[in-house]
Amino acid sequence: MDLHTLFGDLTLARPATLYLLAIPAIVLAWSLWNAREWIKIWAPLLRAIALSLFVLAIANPEKVMRFEGAAQPAVVDASESITPQMRAWTVHLLKDDLKLRPADPAFMFASSPVSRTIGEVEADFESTACESCAPAHTNLEAALLRLAADPAAEGGPAVLVTDGWENLGDSTRAINALYAARVRLDVFTPPGATSIPNVAMTELSLPPALEKAEPFALGVTMDNFNPRPVSGTIHVYRGDELLSERRVTLNRGSERFDFPVHNEATGLASYRAAFRADDPSLDKYLEDNSLEGWVGVGAQRRVLILTDSGKDAAYLQAVARRRGFDPSVVPVTSGQWDGSLSGYDAVFLNNLPVERFAPAAQDALVNYVERGGSLAMIGGDASFGLGQWQESPVAKAMPVIMKPPERKERKRALILVIDKSGSMGRADKLTYAKAAAETVGNTLKDSDLIAVIGFDSQPFVVVPLETLAKSRPYMNQMINRLVAHGTTYLLPALQESERMLAASGAQLQHVVILTDGEVGGTPSMYYDIVSRMHHEGGATISAIAVGNDMEGLDLLRSISRYGGGAFYQTESAKNLPALFVSDSKQHGGETTMQEAKEFTAHTVSPDPVLKDFAGKQLPPLKGYVSTQIKPNTNVSAYIDRGDTREPLIASERYGAGKTLAVTTDASGRWSGNWVSSNVFGPLWDRLFNWLTPQTQNAQKFDVELGYQGGRINIKLNDYSSEFEKGLSILNLSATGPHNLRYETALTEQVPGEFSGSIEAPVPGTYYLTMRAPGGGSKSATLPPLAYTVSPAVLAELPRPEANYGLLEKLASATGGRLNPSATETGLSRPTLERRESVSSFLIIAAMIVLIGEALIRRLTA
Repeated sequence: MDLHTLFGDLTLARPATLYLLAIPAIVLAWSLWNAREWIKIWAPLLRAIALSLFVLAIANPEKVMRFEGAAQPAVVDASESITPQMRAWTVHLLKDDLKLRPADPAFMFASSPVSRTIGEVEADFESTACESCAPAHTNLEAALLRLAADPAAEGGPAVLVTDGWENLGDSTRAINALYAARVRLDVFTPPGATSIPNVAMTELSLPPALEKAEPFALGVTMDNFNPRPVSGTIHVYRGDELLSERRVTLNRGSERFDFPVHNEATGLASYRAAFRADDPSLDKYLEDNSLEGWVGVGAQRRVLILTDSGKDAAYLQAVARRRGFDPSVVPVTSGQWDGSLSGYDAVFLNNLPVERFAPAAQDALVNYVERGGSLAMIGGDASFGLGQWQESPVAKAMPVIMKPPERKERKRALILVIDKSGSMGRADKLTYAKAAAETVGNTLKDSDLIAVIGFDSQPFVVVPLETLAKSRPYMNQMINRLVAHGTTYLLPALQESERMLAASGAQLQHVVILTDGEVGGTPSMYYDIVSRMHHEGGATISAIAVGNDMEGLDLLRSISRYGGGAFYQTESAKNLPALFVSDSKQHGGETTMQEAKEFTAHTVSPDPVLKDFAGKQLPPLKGYVSTQIKPNTNVSAYIDRGDTREPLIASERYGAGKTLAVTTDASGRWSGNWVSSNVFGPLWDRLFNWLTPQTQNAQKFDVELGYQGGRINIKLNDYSSEFEKGLSILNLSATGPHNLRYETALTEQVPGEFSGSIEAPVPGTYYLTMRAPGGGSKSATLPPLAYTVSPAVLAELPRPEANYGLLEKLASATGGRLNPSATETGLSRPTLERRESVSSFLIIAAMIVLIGEALIRRLTA
């Protein structure tokens, strides 16, 4: 209330207006002075009263009403780690201890904060968790930032109720925002779960890096949260190999078990420990039952993978990175490779033709091997003899004799069966299909037979089956007459193709089907004709599907499989020309590239390259490049062709280096069975180990890796006397899940000690590479590293106690307390005022007085 308070809770908004009361006072005094009779004084008196009431109305008298406002917002954890007992405790705290009212504001949070009232929090906690909060995760950082941005929380204490276990964000990053908003956090922790049906593997202890291959102890720490002992088995794996298993009985609390391990190879090796309880009811949370760690032995080695397409080298790159190598994948067609081979322990030529390399580059590859490097050539449709390497200097260094492409003069017939139904008119599908047919025609020889059949519900022979020399003058013109119209029925077009091929006399017969819709008919109708065309007529049938919502997709796959051809699926019609050409080349009759339904791969035992893989039966391959073995070279795997053995994996030492020939591919086109059978990775592990020698000089270092708040913490100690003087930082890069890359720098804390952290936002394995700026000599001796972030870090699990360390930090940094008494929180409610004007009543009173004055004047006139 200000100085102009009149009485009680009544105050004036414009008190200076009261000076105007002098006017009616003067007028009244003048009227009374001039009045001759007492009856004449009433009219002036009433006019003065009315005028005074108007002046008071202008002063705007207000009635002031005071009441208590809401308390500062409370922040309440509603994630799945908060058990029903913990929720009941929270409701009691808010309602009974802190005396918060149902209308007081609150934020419920899990993955994200949601505005609530205390009454709504109580209702949610008494029924179920806050589904709109996404309770599967806890993001305490987001909740605190929301609190700091709320004007109602500024400058006062705020209550936070949580167990402090977060698996999204980093709550310490919100401290500055809370400090700027002058928010003081008083943190309350619900009592931890006293009994949880869970057994957790909480730590896997192993050295992240070793100077050399040597034995070490792998420690497994188990926590039993049950009130009674739990029995089960701990399994320890290196990669997919079971190293050890041990029966254990876990008492309540924490226990550690050590397993002796001997690491025999350099590079990276993964170790995984897993626990399985005998009674599943005592271990309901399986997310924390296993952990994976990595050990890097020796210095990290670099390999160069030269390829036409980075996609073709994806499997090879993954194996190299998993083995702890630093792979550089360089598409030679992009101009990224400058011809340098310096600093690489091995070079891979992944399905590349010789035309990609200038004569000087070919000589550089040979010189690289002669000086001690390792060179591997990998098969494909453009490698070895198919890539014209047989006359190159590189061929002399390879362990196999390369054959030029052998083309038998066999009559070839190709029939293109193109869907021209109405749906092909959309998205230019028919336009691209016609362009694809024209492109295929440009790749064939004049002596090849070609036909084009368009179909909707009936087949239309656009180009009859005849030599390209005869049809070339008019073929494109006839193809362009195809118009999208009608429904789709493939069977009559296949029957027409069968008739054409039967009369062609061609030794090589191939049919390519292109469609985007339901093909019509029953599967048995197609199986009969496809089987007859393939097995009796010798034809192969491929299918190309445009789109992914076709009802006949499975049938097309079956047609291509039973027809001995290939199946392709694309969502973009722009890919059709390339697919047509690729398929026609695969069935072009070259015999240097062997492709069939499958080839059985045999291994030789014993073998210095494959080692423990020697003598094992490998999954069948779909193709390889035919070569011959050179005398006095080592054959590790071969294809038995009856009268001869054609090398699949061969190796030799050339000069001071090594060369390796793998005549199948590394892209999965031919070696798909190796990939799906989990043979590709282990087999290439052995090849990498043979190609890249172990580090000669042991480096004295120690590495510590850890994880906290979505980041991997790294600490490297270099104890050698040769560490680079003046080196203050190390560049660190990480390749994580989905091939995402992250970069940072490790800074030198004291001479030889570097530390830092790098982002690791999702669970999975992160391959770490450390390099000196500018590629200094230290880069050659740094260890390969990897760290696996367990899925358990994102699991919402009840805990036996709160994360007191984090919560104490949050409370003290903002000037608050951890688990104070209710009276110490200092929660206050602001006194709010509401003002109501009474001017309208004064105006009404003034009007009544004026009416009375008028009546008196009339009566006394």
